[in-house]
Amino acid sequence: MSRHFLAALIFLEGIVLSASIFAENEPPSRLVDAPTAGSLPRRGYMVEGQLFDGGGMTGRIGFGLTDIIMAGFSYGGSQIIGSGKAAFQPHVAFQVRIRLIEETMSMPAFSIGFDSQGDGPYMRGEKLNRFRNKSRGVYLAASRNYRFLGNLGFHGGVNYSPENDDGDNDPSFWAGLDKDIGENFEFCGEYDFATNDNENHSMTANRGYLNGALKWRLGKAFLLEFDLKNILRNTKKNFIGVVDEKPEPSREDRFVYQGKF
Repeated sequence: MSRHFLAALIFLEGIVLSASIFAENEPPSRLVDAPTAGSLPRRGYMVEGQLFDGGGMTGRIGFGLTDIIMAGFSYGGSQIIGSGKAAFQPHVAFQVRIRLIEETMSMPAFSIGFDSQGDGPYMRGEKLNRFRNKSRGVYLAASRNYRFLGNLGFHGGVNYSPENDDGDNDPSFWAGLDKDIGENFEFCGEYDFATNDNENHSMTANRGYLNGALKWRLGKAFLLEFDLKNILRNTKKNFIGVVDEKPEPSREDRFVYQGKF
């Protein structure tokens, strides 16, 4: 066997191994809206501001209580920016996540959690009393990371939302991925099957929710995020409660600061 052929075999083996070994980087704690099995480190904290259509804002604060437990709270409302009357959600939302299984060479990471913060404005009325996109409620998330031209992560999960006044109390599922683009950018995509929001009522998600995000790391602490949501244009109510047939995808921004005590 020639030395050139042997060198080629070693090179190919290195490529295969680099694509199959799980990444050392901690996965993101969420993709766009969907949670992952990732968590904040012990004594870590995160402050996030989200801007959504209709002058809406949501603020979030999260803390890494231990290496496997994170918790936080959030609050927001619609028409906060602009001249209209602001409409706030009726309660402070809470989040908690516990890492059950750490990622290994042969197993993904698993986390269980609870999140009462939905996405978009809070809708009030008969068969509503919910966020435009329901909160996750209780969920189980799995994450698997690889080294492939940087970090490549695959994620999925199942959840049960307590927002079921519309009579649709099925569990739902999601899947997604994140991919580093160079040192400062990251792409995230997710598909939420929305099986808990596909009954024949005033809002339907019979095509599920397809969302994407481009995240720009500004140093080690700051992150600027550009989201494109509802790419499949599911029927939904807008921020003033009017049914919007096949709405345009929603363009949203987030600002994130992470640090450590």
